Order: sequence, then C-alpha cells, then structure tokens
Amino acid sequence: MIRARPLLGTRVDIRAEMSDVDGAHATIDKGFAAIAEVHRLMSFHEAASDVSRLNRNAAAASVTVDAHTFAVLRFAQKVSEASDGLFDITTAGRLVAWDFLPRPPGAPEPDPDASWRDVILEGENRVRFASPLWIDLGGIAKGYAIDQAIAAMGLAPGIQAVVNAGGDLRVAGPRTEPIHLRSAIAMDEVPVVEIEDGALACSSGREHLKPSGDRRVGPYVHGKSGRSIGADSFVAVAARDALTADALTKVVLAAGSEAEAILGQFGAIAYLYEAGAGWITVGAAQD
Repeated sequence: MIRARPLLGTRVDIRAEMSDVDGAHATIDKGFAAIAEVHRLMSFHEAASDVSRLNRNAAAASVTVDAHTFAVLRFAQKVSEASDGLFDITTAGRLVAWDFLPRPPGAPEPDPDASWRDVILEGENRVRFASPLWIDLGGIAKGYAIDQAIAAMGLAPGIQAVVNAGGDLRVAGPRTEPIHLRSAIAMDEVPVVEIEDGALACSSGREHLKPSGDRRVGPYVHGKSGRSIGADSFVAVAARDALTADALTKVVLAAGSEAEAILGQFGAIAYLYEAGAGWITVGAAQD
C-alpha cells in the first residue's frame, strides 16, 4: 500500500507492503504523524515553531526546545565541525536576501559574522545564540523527519517500506530498491542506485534570479564563504539514515570531490553531477 500527503513543503509518499490492509493504513498514519510533528517543530515559516522562537528570542535568553529539535541541532553541529563549517544552519540571512526564505517577523537583525559556533546547546534542551542570527533547518530536517517516520511505523521484520519526501528517502526491509537519479540539470544520463535498508538524499540546483541584479544563484549557501552553491550541480548521497544523507548533500555541493574524507567519517557515498564535467562518484561504498 502507498499513500501520499503534502508535508515538509513537498509531496511525501509512504509505502508499506503488508497483507493486512487496516494494519497498513495504521502503520502509514504513524509515519505521517511523525513527519507532521517534525514539520511543526522545525518549519522556518511557522511562527510557533522552535526554529522561529529561536530566531526571535535565543540571542537574548536561552530557549527551551523540543527534544527532536535539540537532536537535530546537535547533529547539525557535528556535521559543521566535521566539515569545518561548510555546512552551517546559520546562513538563513543570505537565503532571505536571495528570496528563498521570508524575513522572520520579530527576529533581530542577524550578525553577518555569526556562524554555527554561536549556537550554544545547553542542558535540558535549552539553546541560546551567542550573537543575533537566523537558523534554517531546511537542509537537514527533512532527513530527520523521514527517519522518525520509519521509527514511528514500528515495522515488523521482513516488512518492506519506503518513505519518500520529494526525492529524499529511506528504505526499510529485506529487499533492494532501485532509485533513478533524475534531475533537470543532468538530463543526458539517469544513473540507478540500489538502496537496501538505508537512505538516499538529493539536492539539485534550482536557479534563482537575485532581486539586486541579474546573477543567478543556487538555493544553498557555502557555510564558510557565504557564496551561493548548487545552481548547476546535482548530488545524491547514500548513507545509513536520511538525516546523515540530507545534511551531507550540502557538504558535497560545497566541496565537490574534496568531500571524500568527510563522507568517509559518516559512512556515506555521493554521486555528483556538475555541468560540463558529468557524473563522478565521491567516496567508497561501506560494508
């Protein structure tokens, strides 16, 4: 059985192969509920989300967030440290300036020199910002939501299931799933990646016209230089879980083939397409 809902700003499909129809519906409902909860907590657009509350208040005082949000922030810092800041959730100010995100109402103006190091994680799920800044978890929360859906479904051994959120997905069960790497950027070849009990996340360049000029920019920000990345690239990262795969797509867009060592730290492999260069594989498959 497969069902779909609009969540996380995209279409989410959940498939669970079960002979019990009522049981399959109940299992899929649990998956959708888990994704909806992550969306509620981590949306940049929702005024009551943890992300919005942090952007408004954390520069002035510590803010208590949900355990799910705290876990994502902690993993984001792990990736930022491993990548020496290539991945940085505090670049939302640039995305607002490029019209990829709306200006967060009520939030203080971000310090242009702020970085992931200014996000301070305290005990009891409390977070504060050492400088005014805006965070955006759009580059990592989707993967976490997918993992939470798989966990919430409570799948019995032998049940095949797939949670697919706009091309980022996780496969659970005994069978391999063939995944076609389709992108508007890479039209000439469509490689197939086989995923078994693991995850695949994709990030592609959606070109965007800057309001201040005619230069087109990509939808992601290089955490160290602040420049636009992803306008002419497509990357798919395979990893054990969707949280890891989702975050590492941005690292590969920023570092290209130089991301191999970072991918190795997380047991991941990347398939990168760059205009004019074609497809390359970055990293090595893990046992």
